[in-house]
Amino acid sequence: MLGHRAPRRLRAPLRPARLRLAVAPVVVLALVASALPALADAPARPTAAAVSAPLTAAGCPHWGRAGLAADPRPHALRVFAIQLHQQPATMSTASDFARMIDCAFRREVVPHLARGRTNLVVFDEDLGLQTLAIGPRGAPARTLLHAGVPSCAGQSLCPTIHTVGALDSGYARALSYLQGRFPSLTAELGKAFVAATDTFVRVFMGTMAAEARRYGVYVIAANTQAPFRVDRSAAAVAALADPGDRRVSAVYAPTSPHVYNETFVWAPRVLRRGAPAPVANLLATVRKVPLTTFESTLGFSPGPASGPAARRNIAPVVIPGTGARLGIATSLPAFQYGTATRAHACDDVAVTYMRCLDRLGANVLIQADANDGAWTGNDGSELWQPLSWMGSAWRAVSDPTVHFTYAVNPFMVGNLSDIPFDGQSAILERGRRGNDCHYVGNARVVPGDDPARYRAYAGAKPQFLALAPWAAADGPRPALRADGAALGYGGARADRYVQTAVIADLPFPVDRVRPGCVMAGR
Repeated sequence: MLGHRAPRRLRAPLRPARLRLAVAPVVVLALVASALPALADAPARPTAAAVSAPLTAAGCPHWGRAGLAADPRPHALRVFAIQLHQQPATMSTASDFARMIDCAFRREVVPHLARGRTNLVVFDEDLGLQTLAIGPRGAPARTLLHAGVPSCAGQSLCPTIHTVGALDSGYARALSYLQGRFPSLTAELGKAFVAATDTFVRVFMGTMAAEARRYGVYVIAANTQAPFRVDRSAAAVAALADPGDRRVSAVYAPTSPHVYNETFVWAPRVLRRGAPAPVANLLATVRKVPLTTFESTLGFSPGPASGPAARRNIAPVVIPGTGARLGIATSLPAFQYGTATRAHACDDVAVTYMRCLDRLGANVLIQADANDGAWTGNDGSELWQPLSWMGSAWRAVSDPTVHFTYAVNPFMVGNLSDIPFDGQSAILERGRRGNDCHYVGNARVVPGDDPARYRAYAGAKPQFLALAPWAAADGPRPALRADGAALGYGGARADRYVQTAVIADLPFPVDRVRPGCVMAGR
């Protein structure tokens, strides 16, 4: 039985709602017809996330001032890139996650909705990761995330390994049940991601689907999880349901031991009557390919790399009435250009992902990110990450061999145990003329620090429409490195990242002389 996988096209175009929020990139449209019987059997009771009352902005934690690069054209798509501060240690219940997401909408989206236009809200990569820690099963991990692991002092990744172990212990009953079905699961470091399938669907997917309907917007968000189906058997319910919820009569059970870094797109209205809330308005999914070394180490699976399946997986999504054709490239894929000719651009998307997106006609790049590493630290073999990062979203709107008109790049920020996630969210436009700006530390190439091939990436660039500030003001790189270290695990300013949003209208054709480099606030 099929679960949440969707076909790649919805025959009838969606008409933009009068009031529409935008949310995340790429929509593979509509649920597969053969999946509907399974989905119709899903639990009818709404999740807590789906029924929670809307918050008022006054009840939300601090958000920075959003940066808005507006354009008066009536049919321009308005895009919101949400820079969310992850806080898994505070995610005790489904309502905690729902509150976090609704605060993002109340603070950064609702005040800036474009009336009478389509709005698109894009959240970061791995947004659903935080829901691993909710409920009694996540309590041991929440304790470690909150209090740290004193015995790990000075040992890199030691706190993270302890936290992963705590998740395995918390989900022990689910893992015992699933390992009988999927023997290979025993060897996977990231097996808790399979065990948490029911939580991911109910809480992460349920929350995002509900927000899209609540505000009448498109929502795009990502998580790493397994394909699933509805299971009403007593054994599955006992093993997979949150022990704190005694009312569950059916669960979302994984159908595979494989988990995928997957982007989901929800519509502002229900598409399939009778389907369960998390998927009733689901438009599309895109599976990440290629994966980072860290993701592969955890045992995650990549999406298809070749053939018709690869092209269907990353096919651009048309947003009716706007001229936008969204192409999703989740972090690493946005750096993958390769050298293939246009005719062979889709032969191996793990190598030529961006050229394939271009070949398929995408004109708006959606690059959601959970960048695991200090923003002012080392990017693999490179010495200055903000400079090497220019090879993704900025290159997409600057490289003459591809044709993307806009790029949208939201970042997750916040420490996950001793792994920092950081960056500066941005929205960029090809061919814009006027004032310019840059990521921190990128004013010029630093001899002996930067590879010569990065010279074109340095300096202020007019392509930036809107840019989030970093946690410290720009300055010499040694000072910025010290600031980055202070934000990390155990640092003097640990976890004090900037939570904000950048917003821009994306008209077609482009307005090349519009104001740009609008900075969001802290």
